[in-house]
Amino acid sequence: MEFWRVFNWHPDASTPAENGHPLYIWPRQGAGRVDDPDREYIVLYVGDSAEGAAAEAFGRYPLWTSDILAPPPGTPDGTRKALVKYEGDPPILDLDDPETLQEWSLRPSNVVSRDRASTQQWARSMYETADYAGLSWWSFYEPRWASFGLWDVTGLTVSGDPEPLTMAHDAVQDAAALIRRVIS
Repeated sequence: MEFWRVFNWHPDASTPAENGHPLYIWPRQGAGRVDDPDREYIVLYVGDSAEGAAAEAFGRYPLWTSDILAPPPGTPDGTRKALVKYEGDPPILDLDDPETLQEWSLRPSNVVSRDRASTQQWARSMYETADYAGLSWWSFYEPRWASFGLWDVTGLTVSGDPEPLTMAHDAVQDAAALIRRVIS
């Protein structure tokens, strides 16, 4: 299985514990769909396609300029937005499957709800089964894309080198076209 992510890459980050490494997971979580506000686990959010990862990273901006590619303030010089591909076969609970929704007494509207207390509560229940490395659901921006929240990344490997993003990168261009964003 392939997973994709847009992240703040620094070429000198050599271990997953360092911000800028492709497997680094931002530890201050709590606002994401399947985050654990108690911080017993942290979540790596990825997509099933390069353009889906770009859409999830930048979709909230109606106009895409090079400013959206700037790393956050306070990051080391040399940090830049990049696209990385992972490979692995973790056990995923598919929330786009009607039988799974029925088994967990969820409706599609529960999955995409913006009520994070609710989504985090059912995600926690799924985590506590210890049967899954994470969850998948359809992307907010394009339902054909899957989004994943992974709390167990031990089986993931980075595939190839991170690709620094530009506004001309295929993933950025394709995402913008599919979700109707203007690139300036």
